[in-house]
Amino acid sequence: MTNTTSIRRRITRRGWSVLLVVLGSLFDLCAVVNVPGGAALPGQPGGEATITGFGAVLGLLAFVAWMSVPWRRRHPLVVLIAGGVIALIGISYLLLLVGAVSTIRWHPDRLRPVSAGVIAVVAIFVIRETVTPWWGAALPWFASMSTDRSGIGWAIASVVLAVASLTVAGAVVLSSRAQARAALSRGIADAERERADVLGEEMVRQAERERIARDMHDALAHRLSVVSLHAGALEMVAGDDAGGMARTVREQAHAALDDMRGLIGDLRTGPGQASPSTMRAIGPLLAETRAAGAVIASYVLIESPERAGAQFDSAVHRIVQESLTNALKHAASAPIDVHVQVDPSGGARIRVVNPLVDGGRAAAPVVPGGGHGVLGIRERAAALGGTAWIGPYEGSFIVDVTLPWQERVAGSSSGAN
Repeated sequence: MTNTTSIRRRITRRGWSVLLVVLGSLFDLCAVVNVPGGAALPGQPGGEATITGFGAVLGLLAFVAWMSVPWRRRHPLVVLIAGGVIALIGISYLLLLVGAVSTIRWHPDRLRPVSAGVIAVVAIFVIRETVTPWWGAALPWFASMSTDRSGIGWAIASVVLAVASLTVAGAVVLSSRAQARAALSRGIADAERERADVLGEEMVRQAERERIARDMHDALAHRLSVVSLHAGALEMVAGDDAGGMARTVREQAHAALDDMRGLIGDLRTGPGQASPSTMRAIGPLLAETRAAGAVIASYVLIESPERAGAQFDSAVHRIVQESLTNALKHAASAPIDVHVQVDPSGGARIRVVNPLVDGGRAAAPVVPGGGHGVLGIRERAAALGGTAWIGPYEGSFIVDVTLPWQERVAGSSSGAN
């Protein structure tokens, strides 16, 4: 639809250009009568007027000048200058007005100099017609078929015609400027409306984030607090082995509460804010998992974590965390191999491998889950332009994620403390 409209506009503009060239050239061909020697005019009405050789040259010159009209948008000054030459020669000032309107329309800052120049040239044209008896024969000839210019009536007619022509040109300029201002106002209004729509959508998203944050807090905070309370009580009355397990449960419940508060903070503040997770917490995360009884062989090499962007920093930690959670769910007693390498030149490579159990198939999870961990890993990798390969391979379950490096924006926090 847009291409069709653009083609129609171009065809319309070219049609107007051709029409102006044809009509303007014919008008100026007749107007060569204004120039002394441009035409042989009989003294009596009813005689035949003939264009002289000099008049033919003037007509050809006028035609060449009118051929500049198709460039009135890109090069309006060319049309203005060509019209000024034709007017100073004495043929007509019609092309001058066309050039002036185009120049002022596309160069509004030139309104005053162009207007003053056009008025000066038209004034010269009219004064020459009214003062000298051998200039300006076109008006009386085409009005009465006579060369008699005696009396003040023809002089007044020339002045009135000039004022009317300038008035029409001024009205066209004012109309064009009004249309331009209206188009600008419509553009501003459209931009403000889009901005209001974006703000409205953001308010809706913020309200939804607030609702989700409240639901998470109400649904989980109480249950985790109860788990921590009972784990603490069990730690006090149980033996060494059971007490250690209870202590681990209590610490993990506290960590879960902290993570949940951080996630709720993210929801309420929106995206782009500092995350409570960071690559620097991968070491403590592995230590906590080992303390809970997991067998983990790890290789972690992180360079320049302070340079990492907040989203990248958080994503590395979350992917490792989700990968460990997935391994513990499906193979809690199996050894887990964790490989994490991060540097500004190569980005991040995260590889977590655990052997499949139950005959080479993934075992049923010992902890209930909705299967969103793997999906979350894929989504985090895709959001950062990385790749994620997740699935069984040769008796092992592999999570292999590659992320391109993201530099921290100056003045922002990476979320690591």
